[in-house]
Amino acid sequence: MIRAHEYAARLFLASLNERFHREYRPEPIENGLIYAAGSEDGRVAVVVAELCEADEAWRQRVAELEQRLDQSRPGSYLLWVPPGAELPAEEPAESEWVRRIVLAASKLASGRSGEARLPVKLALGKVRDEGGYASVTGGLGRYWTDISTRLQGSFYLDSRGLNRFTREESERLQLYDEIGQLSQGLSTGDMTEFEHEDAWSVQRMPRGAAGEGMTDGWAITGCPPGFQPEDGGAIRRVLRRRLAEGSEALSDVKDAPRVLVLIGAYQYMEFENAGPALRGFDPALVGAFDAIGLVSDAETKPILLSRSRFEQAVT
Repeated sequence: MIRAHEYAARLFLASLNERFHREYRPEPIENGLIYAAGSEDGRVAVVVAELCEADEAWRQRVAELEQRLDQSRPGSYLLWVPPGAELPAEEPAESEWVRRIVLAASKLASGRSGEARLPVKLALGKVRDEGGYASVTGGLGRYWTDISTRLQGSFYLDSRGLNRFTREESERLQLYDEIGQLSQGLSTGDMTEFEHEDAWSVQRMPRGAAGEGMTDGWAITGCPPGFQPEDGGAIRRVLRRRLAEGSEALSDVKDAPRVLVLIGAYQYMEFENAGPALRGFDPALVGAFDAIGLVSDAETKPILLSRSRFEQAVT
């Protein structure tokens, strides 16, 4: 099984353990399924699928970088590639990328997540003296109002190199202030470049019951090139296929709750659109599962959960 799939299953099992105060432990894989059981907790069957589409070239590059990270820092880690981001293609970019990822990972305790910082360039230009706003493209687009309050005049901000803005509010405010200060030195028609940092989520796998038997190793997942998770139509198409495939994989399971774990490609979990899409599907297609979990950007959530089914299964 792909390591990212194994880790996603373990993360969702850990969330079930916490929610229901259980001790689900993964067992050896059977026919592509992960079964998990506790001494007094019953048994669950889990199948994992990616809520995106990736080509073989990207998967091969992921495997190469996972091996490089394994050599640089042993441990069980999961790195999330945000939408629009690219993996390093060659040296010396690869070595610097590995150094920064490992630096972020070295600060994490078991079960914790953080952000790996990667340098990017942004550009600010002044359009005219009138107004007080910025036209923003790229990763800072949804924060244009916060940026505009620091400006006198009309500007454009090119932040296409920034794929995931840090969650640290103090750093966000610091960047807004920096943009405001830079704007004061620009005349109409001027443009200036400045540096910032992309913030990719990285997490260290938790131990406990759901981590039992886990071997060390890096996994890289998230959003492959060209896929747009904010496209509701694309998500619905992929989700429909994953539901059908998962239902088929779990069709012979009769004595255990059936769980589908989806690996999302979202910038942040709060932007996920799989849950709303799920509510528009045929109940017969969704009814094949007792739980559907979503793991994305170092977070885990159920988008379908039959609480009574799990409580009945473990009493």
